[in-house]
Amino acid sequence: MVMASSDPPILIIGAGVLGLSTAWHLTERGARVLVIDRERIADGASCGNAGLICFGHPPLTRPGVSIQGLKWMFDKRSPLYIKPRLDGELLRWMWSFHRHCNKRHFDRCMDVLCALGGLSAKCFDEMFDATSIDCDWRREGWDDVCMFESTLDHAEAEAAHLEPFGYRAKRIDGETLRAESQAWKPGIAGAIRYEDSATMNPGAFTAGLARELVARGVELRSGCTVADFLRDGDGVTGVRLDTGEEIAAPHTVLTAGVWSDALARSLNLRIPMQPARGYHRDLGGLAHVPRLGCVLNETFIAVTPFHDTLRLAGTLEIAGFNAPWLKDRLSHLTDACGRYLEGVDTAEVTSEWAGYRPCTPDGLPAIGGVSSHPGLFVATGHAMMGMTLGPGSGKLLAEEILGERPSYASPMLSPLRF
Repeated sequence: MVMASSDPPILIIGAGVLGLSTAWHLTERGARVLVIDRERIADGASCGNAGLICFGHPPLTRPGVSIQGLKWMFDKRSPLYIKPRLDGELLRWMWSFHRHCNKRHFDRCMDVLCALGGLSAKCFDEMFDATSIDCDWRREGWDDVCMFESTLDHAEAEAAHLEPFGYRAKRIDGETLRAESQAWKPGIAGAIRYEDSATMNPGAFTAGLARELVARGVELRSGCTVADFLRDGDGVTGVRLDTGEEIAAPHTVLTAGVWSDALARSLNLRIPMQPARGYHRDLGGLAHVPRLGCVLNETFIAVTPFHDTLRLAGTLEIAGFNAPWLKDRLSHLTDACGRYLEGVDTAEVTSEWAGYRPCTPDGLPAIGGVSSHPGLFVATGHAMMGMTLGPGSGKLLAEEILGERPSYASPMLSPLRF
């Protein structure tokens, strides 16, 4: 379907990687698009991503994680910190999360996430072939680096889960890692190298994609806070901003990250998510950096080199909105990485960031049209995988909006499943 030039544009709420990717695929199909955001364009949580593009990454709902999380939740420096508080929404989310942390659900999630990851990989290739986006894209894989032989053995067993889906991984010893880069300290056991994935500067990617969209005629507007949806019966026909301005649209796409749930609830649509805050710290002036992006297995911290920066990112903190940053979690990024990497503890800190990841209790995003509210489409709940799965998710939305045959479909992604 190609829209006439006189038709109002398709409206996208949220200018992160999900919103911009959806706009890209719609524009490539000849549709007119308007993207609005309450913040500066390409300046939200997508820019705070670690920069590891991990196709086939498992969901948060891994078997046993909820039990491990109970041990972590009172430690402010742990990979998962949950601020103790009486909050009915949080308790319901935690119980649902716990019920989904089982092998049967994990295997079903992997079917979905691997398919969506493969679609995203193709979309990234198409985007880079068609544009001049400079984001230090490296399609050379990433390393799951282990300090101990026991964790390396476990990481190798985890990697075997991806083999049936066509993803490649191989075991590398510590000497090979150090031969590739002098950044690694002695004593590291080795790594599992996931060869099909990539790394990039996420802020440069979203900014570059925004520029490409403008060049293709997409209108991007910042400073737009949605107050309510316009409706015709149960159908959604646009939005009303907090300024009173009304924006009519034939299709309205909700890609507002963790804030999507509050907006959707005005329509009695529930997409339960917790705002899981992630942190990153960028370092400069290092003499040596790892050759590839990596995760430090025992700490769950991601380390990504791009341009002249080394990004340390990780941890999830569930403390509600507007809680103050925990400086301990930023300093922990440096302290933990210092066990693996030379020079990290004395490097220059060039920037720090904290932002919210939209985490659903079942570990899967919500992508697709909302049949109870014709005209409304949703893509949210990607947790830490928004950058990896954004291009593929945007393609699925664009196909559904324009009535095309979907590249992939699963009821496990339905926004109505909750």
